[in-house]
Amino acid sequence: MQVPILFIIFNKREETKRVFNVIRSQQPKQLFIAADGPRVDKEGEVDTCRYVREWVLGQIDWECEVNTRFLDQNIGCGRGPSKAISWFFEHVNEGIILEDDCLPNEAFFRFSAELLERYRNDSNISIISGNNFQPVQPMQLGADYYFSLFPSTNGWATWKRSWDAYEYHIASWPTLDQKRFLNSLFREKKYQLFWKQLFDWAYEKKPDDTWDIQFHYHCMKRNQLAVIPAANLISNIGYGPDATHSKDPTNYFANVPTHDLAFPVRHPGKIQRNYEADEFIQNTLFGAMDVDTRFKKFKRLIKRIIRYKQTA
Repeated sequence: MQVPILFIIFNKREETKRVFNVIRSQQPKQLFIAADGPRVDKEGEVDTCRYVREWVLGQIDWECEVNTRFLDQNIGCGRGPSKAISWFFEHVNEGIILEDDCLPNEAFFRFSAELLERYRNDSNISIISGNNFQPVQPMQLGADYYFSLFPSTNGWATWKRSWDAYEYHIASWPTLDQKRFLNSLFREKKYQLFWKQLFDWAYEKKPDDTWDIQFHYHCMKRNQLAVIPAANLISNIGYGPDATHSKDPTNYFANVPTHDLAFPVRHPGKIQRNYEADEFIQNTLFGAMDVDTRFKKFKRLIKRIIRYKQTA
């Protein structure tokens, strides 16, 4: 495996083992391992984190360059991954990023490698995702992937250029032409309002338990599209009561089965967003906000006036 891999670990014993065994089968020439420090208020986590780190290092039985970033103090599930990714791209210009609960199939690695090379110098593309959450698998596209607004990061590959200038607290949000920006995301006001309120919240509250909302902003602001495979290549095996965010194991996005892709990859004829597929993800993963615009209020007022005059 010529593509460098960043493996982000923490305290998940069994999930880490399952994911790393797939990485091990690829024998990457460069392996980066990042681990946040244990939380002082979690009993036994010091020992668990130590065990996970030592287990992973003990399984590296092929010739490769190993780089580690093991923190002593916990910086959280927002700063932890984002700083690990920044560290990764201080050393490489492109690579694959896997967290300890994102289980790839073997097709994911070849898919990522081919498309990292194909779109290496194309700034229209943000990332190569391994996720496909569409209801039909594989999708009937005539190609092996499509382009999406959403940079899905449950197993992904990207370039240093796509991570550069990432804003953890989206400081540029107030200075952005928000109307133009939101219009570029969706035609529907209910979806535009969702993203406005989400980015308003992220800017004002500055949450420390997320990094991917900010990455969505980063890629959307640049008007970039993500590559989404026609069939799902990553299964998120981290849903459960011990998870920080993904506690419901019956969630639609939990343990989604993976599928193979045929190679060589069939490419789309042009770079164009699949709007219908994005609408499905928006409704299924994100949702919408009720729109109560001044125009609607004005129309209701006019109707009340007309009804009043008709009954007067």
